[in-house]
Amino acid sequence: MKKNTFARFVGALLNGMARVAPGPTGWLTFFLFGMPKRRKPKHKEADFLAKANLHYEQIGANRIAVYRWGNSGPVALLAHGWESNAGRWRKVATGLLRAGFQVVAVDAPAHGRSSGRHFTMIRYAGVLQAVLRNIGPVDVLIGHSVGGAACVWAMGQTDPALRPKRAVILAAFASIQYIMDNARHLIGASDALMKAVDDHIEHIYGMRIAAYSLAETARNLGEVQSLIIHDRGDRVTHFVEGEKLHAAWPGAQFWATEGFGHGLTAPEVVEAVLAFAQDAEHYSNVTLR
Repeated sequence: MKKNTFARFVGALLNGMARVAPGPTGWLTFFLFGMPKRRKPKHKEADFLAKANLHYEQIGANRIAVYRWGNSGPVALLAHGWESNAGRWRKVATGLLRAGFQVVAVDAPAHGRSSGRHFTMIRYAGVLQAVLRNIGPVDVLIGHSVGGAACVWAMGQTDPALRPKRAVILAAFASIQYIMDNARHLIGASDALMKAVDDHIEHIYGMRIAAYSLAETARNLGEVQSLIIHDRGDRVTHFVEGEKLHAAWPGAQFWATEGFGHGLTAPEVVEAVLAFAQDAEHYSNVTLR
C-alpha cells in the first residue's frame, strides 16, 4: 500500500473513531502525528559526532544527548530538524570551531541518541530552554526546520537575560497550525477529528493549537539579531512561512535562496550562517532582502 493511500486509510479509521470516542481518538492521533523515524547518522556525521564530548541530561521525561566541541570562546547552540540528528551540523559546526566558537548540539527528544518515542515542538523547545539555562550565556542559536521553530518558541519563553545575542533560523514554519493543517491534509482528517486533537493539546499544554504562533513570539524578540533563510522552492515548509517570520521579527534579515531546497546545506548557506554568527551587525549578502 502506497504511503499516501495508507495515510488516508488511517485517517478514515480515525475519523470514524472520533465520532464515537473523541477523547481517546484525540490522544491517539496526537501521538501518531509525533512519531518520527529514528535515522542513523551518515558516515561522516557519525565520525564528527564521535569527536564530541557527549553527555546526557535528564530534561523533563527525556534523557537528552548533548554534544560539545571546544572548551573556550563564545558558545553556539545548534538544533536539528524532524527525523534528523546533531550530526547534520557537521559543516556548520566545523566552521564555527575554526572561528573560535564552542559548539553545543542536542539530539531532540525521540531523535538520535536521546530517549523517547514521541516528539512535539513544545517539548523540543523545553529542552532548548533548559540547555540555554545550563550552558549560558549562548552567543548564537541556530535551528533548522522544526528545530528553528523550537528555537523561536524557546527564546520567547526564556528570560531575556538568557536569550542569545544572535539567531539563525533555517526553513522554519511560522505556526504550529501550519503543521497541523499539513497533517490534516495528509490523512484527510475531519473537523471532528481535528477538534479532538486540539482538545487534547489544550488538555496537556493549556493552550489550543492556534495559540502556538512563532510569528507572534518573534514580535517580542527584537533584541535578538536574526537571520532567516528560506528557499523559494522548499517542498517541506512553504516559502511564505519564512516570509511571515521575517515580517514579524523586528530587525530580522531575510535571505530568500533559490535551488537549495529544504535542507539548506549548500556551501553558500553554510558560509552565510558562519558570517552572520561571527559578525551580525556588519553581515551583508547581496541576495538578502
